[in-house]
Amino acid sequence: MRRIVFGGAFILFCLLGGVGGVICRSCNLSIPFHGCLLDFGTCRTKPGQYCIKEVHIKDGIQWYSVQGCTESQDECFKRIVTTYEIHSTHCCHRPLCNF
Repeated sequence: MRRIVFGGAFILFCLLGGVGGVICRSCNLSIPFHGCLLDFGTCRTKPGQYCIKEVHIKDGIQWYSVQGCTESQDECFKRIVTTYEIHSTHCCHRPLCNF
C-alpha cells in the first residue's frame, strides 16, 4: 500500500510541473459551445515559458481561441484592438491554467 501511495505522489508531482516545466492545454482551434476542434493534447513549458490563451473577438462575439505554450514572454498580455476585432493574449504559470 505504501508503494502505491508513494508512486502516486511521484506521478502527481511530475504531472504538476515539479520537474522543470508546467503542463499546458494545447489546442489550435477552440470554438465557444463546441470546444476544441484541433486538439493537440498538452505541451510542457521550458524555463521562461508560460501557458498562453489567445482569444479572437469580432463584433463583440468570441469567434475562437488558441491555447498552448509560449516561445517567449513577449507573447504575453498583448491586446490589439481594431475597428471590429480584438485579439488578446493571456499567460499563466500553473498546470492546465489556460483552459
